[in-house]
Amino acid sequence: MSRIVFLFIYLFITVMNIVLWKKCSSFTSREGILFRRSLLCTVFVTILYMATVLIDSYRVINWMYSLYFSSIDVMLYFVMGYLFALSGKTGNRVLLRIFRRACLIFLFIDITLLMTNPMTGAVVGYYMVPDKLASWNFRGTFLYNIHLGFCYTMLLAGFSAVVIESLTLPSIYRRYYNRVIISILVVVGINALYLLMMDLVSIDLSVETYSILGYLIYWNSFVARDRYLLSQLKEIIFEDILQPVFLFDWNEQLVYCNRSAEEMVGPLREKCTIREFMELGGFEDRIGSFDEDTRFYWNSRRNRRASYICDFRTLTGDGGEIIGRFFIFTNNTLGTDPLTGFQTESYFQSHYTELLGRDAHDLMVCVSDLNRLTILNNTVGREGGDRAIEVQAMLLRQHLPSSTVFVRLQDAFLCAVVPSISQEVLSDLMAAANADISVEDGFPFRLTFNYAITSAASASDIHDAIDGALTILRTRKLLDSGSDRSSVIDSLHQMLMECDAETELHVRRTRELGDRLSYRIGLSGYERDQLSLLCLFHDIGKVGIPREILNKAGKLNDSEREIMRSHAEKGYRIARATPELNVIASAIRHHHENWDGSGYPDGLRGEAIPLLSRVISVVDAYDAMISDRPYRSAMSHEAAVAELKKHAGRQFDPYIVNCFLSMVDTKGETVVPEAEAEESDAGSELTGLVNPVSYSRYTVGEGMRITNVDRNFEHMTGYTAYDVQKLGLSQNDLIFEEDREQYWSLVNEQMAKSEIIYLEHRLRRMDGTGRYVYCTGVLTGKEHTIIVSDITDSVSVQLQVGIARNRVMMSLHRLEEANQKDPLTDVLNRSAFRKSCERIFETSPFCLLIMLDIDNFKKLNDTYGHPIGDSALISVAEALTEVLPANSETARMGGDEFCSVIPMKRRLTPAETDSMCESIRIRVRDRIRSDKVSPTVSMGSAWGDGRYSEFDELYRRADRALYRAKNTGKDRSVTDFE
Repeated sequence: MSRIVFLFIYLFITVMNIVLWKKCSSFTSREGILFRRSLLCTVFVTILYMATVLIDSYRVINWMYSLYFSSIDVMLYFVMGYLFALSGKTGNRVLLRIFRRACLIFLFIDITLLMTNPMTGAVVGYYMVPDKLASWNFRGTFLYNIHLGFCYTMLLAGFSAVVIESLTLPSIYRRYYNRVIISILVVVGINALYLLMMDLVSIDLSVETYSILGYLIYWNSFVARDRYLLSQLKEIIFEDILQPVFLFDWNEQLVYCNRSAEEMVGPLREKCTIREFMELGGFEDRIGSFDEDTRFYWNSRRNRRASYICDFRTLTGDGGEIIGRFFIFTNNTLGTDPLTGFQTESYFQSHYTELLGRDAHDLMVCVSDLNRLTILNNTVGREGGDRAIEVQAMLLRQHLPSSTVFVRLQDAFLCAVVPSISQEVLSDLMAAANADISVEDGFPFRLTFNYAITSAASASDIHDAIDGALTILRTRKLLDSGSDRSSVIDSLHQMLMECDAETELHVRRTRELGDRLSYRIGLSGYERDQLSLLCLFHDIGKVGIPREILNKAGKLNDSEREIMRSHAEKGYRIARATPELNVIASAIRHHHENWDGSGYPDGLRGEAIPLLSRVISVVDAYDAMISDRPYRSAMSHEAAVAELKKHAGRQFDPYIVNCFLSMVDTKGETVVPEAEAEESDAGSELTGLVNPVSYSRYTVGEGMRITNVDRNFEHMTGYTAYDVQKLGLSQNDLIFEEDREQYWSLVNEQMAKSEIIYLEHRLRRMDGTGRYVYCTGVLTGKEHTIIVSDITDSVSVQLQVGIARNRVMMSLHRLEEANQKDPLTDVLNRSAFRKSCERIFETSPFCLLIMLDIDNFKKLNDTYGHPIGDSALISVAEALTEVLPANSETARMGGDEFCSVIPMKRRLTPAETDSMCESIRIRVRDRIRSDKVSPTVSMGSAWGDGRYSEFDELYRRADRALYRAKNTGKDRSVTDFE
């Protein structure tokens, strides 16, 4: 072998060792650091050996060999340290520490002897070798043999530690230790062979074996180990984990399922498709698209008590192509109530999004509770009560859809969340379940349960819906004589009866009147329950009033009147201290407030008075007037009606008075004729305040189409029910065209805050005339209920119209100002820009309309994310505002499209126009560039004058110019000079 070939080979070995050392630079573990140090020593060994071969000077060779042998010592010391670190749990740590220190001392002695060898010759001697690659060879003395023994001792110590560690490990980990052991044996074998044949071989094979050892250790300890272990562990994990796992290939065929999966669904046929698997499990409706990851809740068909959270994932390759899909089912036992099999409340609160689905909407919530459960527990024991709850849960599962999510709330409340179902259908299903539980045998009395239903627009509203249903249910159970909770009501009611003997009959009558009136004014079921409870307890504060004042035959003096008035606040405090009456506490406090603000205790007025307080005020006053009292005789019905009319708009809500009078009128008519009203109210300063307040209730569905009307709809609007159906009448048809923008702005503003809308507007009748109406909209489910009351001639309302209208106009002005701006960029929106352009067209002889957008904006969003895209849009708006003249207007027309109009006194030449537009475009482009992105912009413009004063025509021409700029390479401006 020539020296050139030798040099080339060993330079290559040196470079490879340096590359490997560099590759291990990120290692931070103890064994990694020691391995890196040994690699560095290997580099020095290789370089020094090259020097011994290529240099002929005896003196230099002497020193090179000393450094060479010393480097081998240090290298093997670090290899031993690496092997000890690799098997760190093996052996006595104290003995190992002593052994390593002894090696370190001997290492120091050995290196000292080697480095003094050029002067003493005590370790090795050198002799010429003719006709060999290396001019000099060495012959070792007794000390050299000790050096060799020391090297093999260090290697054998580390080797033994690895062997012992390997024997103590599980078989899965033993394999990569065995590879390290084999690597060391191979290297030692080659080195020993070289020592035996040293005179026959022209080069030292030890150098190559040290390099080979480094690569073998690196591969087996740091690369193959992790790959092999991960492969083995993944297989073991997937096979042994409790979560069932199903893996499907790109062709949607089953390629793997673990033991838990087979236990969950039973055996699956070979090459089962993903759709067959979903149909088998009954969750084919839970996954909308196979390309989207999702999580959903699922009950096993084989075991109804077994519930799971399923994660569906799509696997993609480096190029984005789909390579497989898999399901992982997590047993939901910890989140399941052991008695009913329902979700626990705490688990549902934490995982409702996964249980219902992230896109869940139009949800119905039903909360139910067994009646007389306490009595059942006391009669047959807790086991009997639990059995009854279990039966109730079983029946709910049987009657409600399979997509229902069931939750066990506190106490014995059972909750069902049902997607995509109407309230009527759900109520029918619950009634059927209630009928089935009533015929269950084995209980001392017939079982029944109460339930309440509310709705949630989406999963995010579910907790509010559950709380609402619980509140309704608790109120309903208070009024149910078969309920345990009604005993509290009975006790309070008995206390009230003992205070005032007339109260029982009064309560019964007001409750009946209130119930009838609640339907007439459109109260919800929950509000009707509250009103029924309020009829019972609006005077509960009288238990704190002395009986001599309550039953005094004569007129009360000032001090007695003050004491009597305190019953409203006393009742409020009693209700607040009684959990069952908390929901009506505020209504009790304010049931003596007056519409004009002259009532007590807080002097509230108008709509500030709670609705139920206004209702009970009318009902209570009417019944009090037609009943005998200790201080006066009962009035006639006619006199009571006259009093209500007289005080409508003062003491009472005029709308509720009108509804009440239409209800109690013996002729069944809605209003009192005008002639009679004028006669009865002659001489009163409130003449005309109580006028016929006619109203109509109708419903609107999808697209705001009117779907159902009452008999007053024709009187109010001029449209018959036949007209509604034939013409496909919508809410827009009842609004004047010039009012529609304001109307929908107000509607959208209120819809964002509440499900109930209150506003005053002009109603457009069929004949084109208008009527001022007060509109109430209740947004429930897919259909909305709208009630419009005609207030055109209502003087009592008109007294407030002045101030109210001013407030409304101010609000509208603020709303209009806010609605003119694009919320992201703060420039004009499309509709406001159009109006601005029309004003400019009227006052300026010429104008230039500019359209501009960002090139490849969708790609920019997809690559860098929407925040970067939004930032670019804001920068465009700011740049246009700064660049254009002060009298110009700029708007965002949608997406990344902007439009500006520049008023001009003269029309510029084509060259002037091109120069100005290009200058604007470049300044905008430079403004939106950032460190991350450098998008370009394209621009189109068009001149407008007297011939093109129409916005749409000028907009079309500018848009056409922008289109030409896009099609001719982008990042340029084009002007239409037509």
